[in-house]
Amino acid sequence: MATVEDKKEIQTLLDIVINQIPSYTNMVNSEHWDVNLDDCIFGMVYHSFVAKATNYLNNKLTDTEQENNAESTFKMMSLISEVFNDRLADIKQEIVSSLNS
Repeated sequence: MATVEDKKEIQTLLDIVINQIPSYTNMVNSEHWDVNLDDCIFGMVYHSFVAKATNYLNNKLTDTEQENNAESTFKMMSLISEVFNDRLADIKQEIVSSLNS
């Protein structure tokens, strides 16, 4: 299921989510939530990315008329986790930069 094209698309979705970190930071700061800011923003990034990537891959399965089963779901989540984990340092750095600005 996961092609090089799929991985590139998922990486692009992650770039889009990473670019939203300043917006997440502003939202959390403006609401004065009593939370650990780093963890909260990290969770927002993770949730947004997983939602966007899952939506993309589910739509791709539907468009290509592939069966959506436990195996395809496992492969999908493995790809999403791989892409996210590969950029973990970048995500953390962007959060720190955003909180310090």
